[in-house]
Amino acid sequence: MLKALKLPPATYQHKIYPGGKNRVTVTFISTLELLDDSLVPSSIPGAILDSYEDAEDSAAMEAIRYMENAYGKEMRGYHYTHVKRLENQVTHLVKWLTSSNETIKKLRKTCYYAVRYMNSYSAQIENTTAARHLKGQDNTKGVMKT
Repeated sequence: MLKALKLPPATYQHKIYPGGKNRVTVTFISTLELLDDSLVPSSIPGAILDSYEDAEDSAAMEAIRYMENAYGKEMRGYHYTHVKRLENQVTHLVKWLTSSNETIKKLRKTCYYAVRYMNSYSAQIENTTAARHLKGQDNTKGVMKT
């Protein structure tokens, strides 16, 4: 990225913290404008992380964000279109999941009411059968043998 902006390359300083944690600070020249006849470097620290590679990536991402804000432009890498396509897919999948969750809620409610209705209907049949049996009007003898 710096090469594309015709800026000198960045340098990375690595510091180890207690517990084997790593922090990388990236120092780079963000503009070719001179201040008191010298280029002004910018130092951006990354997060304190377990691995050196993750700490270096964190510092690089912070530097990219800094440059994006400083120049007001979005930096695009070789995989920019792929990343944007994946972001769009994630957005689509989140919408689809939200819609699916709503459908599941509606189906669950429908099943709940159907089971309640069937339970009520079954209880009504049992009560009617018991009442007929007590009155001696049970015409269902022999219909269902178990």
